[in-house]
Amino acid sequence: MEASISLKKIGKVLNGSSVLAGLSFGIERGSIMAVLGPNDSGKTALLKVIAGFSKPEYGSVFIEGMDVQLRRIETASVLGYMPQEVNLDRHLTVLENLQFHGRLYGLSRERINRQIASLSEQLGFRAFIHDFPDDLSSGYQKRVMLCRTLLPDPQILLLEEPTSSLDLRSQYMVWDFLQEMRGSKTIVYTTQSIREAERVHDRIVIMHHGHVALDGTLDRLLENAGELFHFQIHFQKLPKDLYEEMSKLTTVVSPSQVGQVFDFYGRERKVFFDIMKLAIKKKLVDYSADKVGLETLIMTSTED
Repeated sequence: MEASISLKKIGKVLNGSSVLAGLSFGIERGSIMAVLGPNDSGKTALLKVIAGFSKPEYGSVFIEGMDVQLRRIETASVLGYMPQEVNLDRHLTVLENLQFHGRLYGLSRERINRQIASLSEQLGFRAFIHDFPDDLSSGYQKRVMLCRTLLPDPQILLLEEPTSSLDLRSQYMVWDFLQEMRGSKTIVYTTQSIREAERVHDRIVIMHHGHVALDGTLDRLLENAGELFHFQIHFQKLPKDLYEEMSKLTTVVSPSQVGQVFDFYGRERKVFFDIMKLAIKKKLVDYSADKVGLETLIMTSTED
């Protein structure tokens, strides 16, 4: 499938630190890509560079084959960007905010009002259309911002944390709405919600320090993880010397101590018995062993 967005060796530096480091990949037209990662991993920087709001130190971004920095007007006309922070004009009503945005894109009054009526109904805030933004809850403000982003009917949506501040029912409503656009619009969104990324994606990208740590569908990422297991062994008392001895085993991955629990990962179940040989004289309380999910992949791929 043809790429709607293409990044060629993108590098971005902020305050002397690299926030994007040589990123090169394409995003298929009509697909939904979820971008996860710790704070300061480069998620927001990535969306701003794609949108053309932030100029990279090196490399190029192409939207529908057009260089974002060289053809700003043309690329801006097909992009819709929704920031994480609410930036509605507090001195204008919701309706006035949306109408002003529509005029910026040169839309006719009739089309603006038709789009507002339809989107406000679908996103569930039509009853508040004449209210001021400060009179709305943060969740409704988020819906208005999504409506504003969709108003000119862009082909590409770049969304920062689009369902943060929404209750569970509203989150499902928004994502059901966006998933209806799968195939017709390219959607790239950042999120801190692992459950959301697992549910709504064609592709998941996990970022760490400006690099792509993992990239693929959930099934492919879990398949590539191989036989990686997450273990937790609960002791009545876990002394420091025993913890250090268990941590030194070469089969143990990413060990940590949480209270009296020895938490670690391993590529095979055999590692559990290696640990048990060391702990045989200690009184155990409980243990657990599970195949990894997306949360574990994020943790193990974004460790410093």
